[in-house]
Amino acid sequence: MKIVSGPSSPALSVNISRLLNAPIARIKYKRFPDGEFYFKFEEDISDEDIIVIQSLYPPQESHIFELLVILHTARDLGANNIHLFIPYLAYSRQDERYLSGEAVTSRMLADIIQQFDITSFYTIDIHNKKILSFYKASAYTLFASLELVNYALKHGINDPIIIAPDDEEDAIERVKYAASNLSLEYNFLGKFRDRYTGEITTFEREFEVKERDVVLIDDIISTGKTMANAVRILRRREAGKIYVGVSHLLPSPHAIQLIYEAGADEIFASDTIPSELSKVSVAPIFVQSFKKNI
Repeated sequence: MKIVSGPSSPALSVNISRLLNAPIARIKYKRFPDGEFYFKFEEDISDEDIIVIQSLYPPQESHIFELLVILHTARDLGANNIHLFIPYLAYSRQDERYLSGEAVTSRMLADIIQQFDITSFYTIDIHNKKILSFYKASAYTLFASLELVNYALKHGINDPIIIAPDDEEDAIERVKYAASNLSLEYNFLGKFRDRYTGEITTFEREFEVKERDVVLIDDIISTGKTMANAVRILRRREAGKIYVGVSHLLPSPHAIQLIYEAGADEIFASDTIPSELSKVSVAPIFVQSFKKNI
């Protein structure tokens, strides 16, 4: 078993290599002056089982093409089982045709990846689990919520409650998973997004947060509006400290500032997407699941 580290995930690949006690395959890649991508395996991988690790954060199209080049080359050179770990799966929010004529891009991406006969596919907190059904290989989405909450708990927080900022099924499942493993209470707010304008409305629900520290958990922060709405509601209801944990941090300009101005005490993320706020590694999550499934 060897690890193939894609250009977008070198640090995460090193962590996984150490935990699995599996070597990182020697590769070479670069960009030509005109922007074209060059890739080369610098060792024989024929008949080898490999784990390809490549996150698909912005620039998504560049990272997707890099991944396809790696998969094509590995298959062309005779790799045996190809296990694929995409920590952040781009285009997961384009999972169905919400408006007439829209592209279902997540299915298109799955169709392309499957051409390389992968053995298994892993990702972290996929936006909608039905996307897993687009893959013919064994496909798994893994929760980062437990590790995110554990990070917050290290602060010695008071009478904690874990909350999802919206009432989508996957959002509730994420906080329920962490809460059940830690014997903590969880709850969620309601949300409506206008498909035409993108405007977000957050609805309150009845649960007690006064003077309690809150850990808000979400899969993606982009504009920050959903999370900021949730923080404002909790601050208005006299919550104690408010910690915001996110699996995939893709902030637009001012998104982090917006959440802090709403009243958050700390924002932190996993390392599916490298950033200064990536305080929690998903390497142990992947390794535990991979060992269980092989």
